[in-house]
Amino acid sequence: MRLLALASAAVTAACVAALDPRGAQGPLSPSAAIAPKVLIVSMFAPEDVWTERLHLTHNYTLPLLHPHFPSVHCDAAGAVCQVTTAMGEINAAVTVTALLLSPLFDLSRSYFLFAGIAGVDPHFGTTGSAALAHFAVQVALAYEIDPREAPEHWETGYFLQGTSEPNTIDGVLAYGTEVYELNTNLRDRVHAFAANVSLVDSEAAADYRAKFDYAPANEPPALFYGDVATTDVFFSGHRLGAAFANITALWTKGEGTYTMSAQEDNASFEALLRAHKIGLVDFTRAILLRTASNFDRPPPGLDALTAMRLIDSGGFAPSVDNLWVVGAPIVQGILDNWAEFEAGVPVQDGWLHADDGVGATSWGEYADSHVA
Repeated sequence: MRLLALASAAVTAACVAALDPRGAQGPLSPSAAIAPKVLIVSMFAPEDVWTERLHLTHNYTLPLLHPHFPSVHCDAAGAVCQVTTAMGEINAAVTVTALLLSPLFDLSRSYFLFAGIAGVDPHFGTTGSAALAHFAVQVALAYEIDPREAPEHWETGYFLQGTSEPNTIDGVLAYGTEVYELNTNLRDRVHAFAANVSLVDSEAAADYRAKFDYAPANEPPALFYGDVATTDVFFSGHRLGAAFANITALWTKGEGTYTMSAQEDNASFEALLRAHKIGLVDFTRAILLRTASNFDRPPPGLDALTAMRLIDSGGFAPSVDNLWVVGAPIVQGILDNWAEFEAGVPVQDGWLHADDGVGATSWGEYADSHVA
């Protein structure tokens, strides 16, 4: 077994050396590893608003990254790096895992800024708005019956695995990836860096949001606190939005509020949490920023299909711009205050992942004691 392990390590070292764009210097020693203070994770190409503006001109190609996004981009000092996972939970899990295991990087003290666009519940935000999250909840990991075949009194065909109907968690069968809790003390601290920014808007977004007859949907974009629902399904409609809001509340004992819908976050966080368990990273240094590119349901007078596919809400461009508007002062704030951030930001009392060092992977074992 020892020979096999040594052989595996030699192959890994050889691959890294071959792919290291810094030159043919052989396997890197731990002291040579790049140790970014901030690592930014994007999900698809338009979300990379960082590489050019932050002069991330040093490219490090790693095995197992997505073929469309094969490199990690860093500045000359190695203080800030960025990677793109490609869209969807599977791509996110593989890319983040590959990065975490790379000997090219020491990420043990890095802050992770997961920054991407999302759908928004119009009762909590509008297009262009930005949310900093407390929870990420994998809402579609559930049973599903086509609502046309469900009992007549059900408002949704989604219900948690192991349960017998919607809106309950009794008897739940958990996979352990359903909910991740982030460090709210860190969230509050970085919020202060971006609290006074002026968010980008557009005439097209303003015209579309005027179709809503309630706030904040029909108001200008704002920065707020809100949680993220993870599902690979792009969805639209009042009933699906209500179902996933309910699932978010169930998994978070009523503490979480569904405001944004996205694809990748729980997959990325599971990789990060497993790495945290073995000391490769500090999960308490993860930050989740999502900006709203579209509404998750139609305004009055439109149907769900039209709202999702047949009309442009005008929110895409402002949402991409606001990743930078909100994210840049967060990155700069961490860099400028590194003497404060280097040791980490203490986590809030009762943090979900503190109980056993595993956190969400054991959620199913104690769900009944954590959920109302």
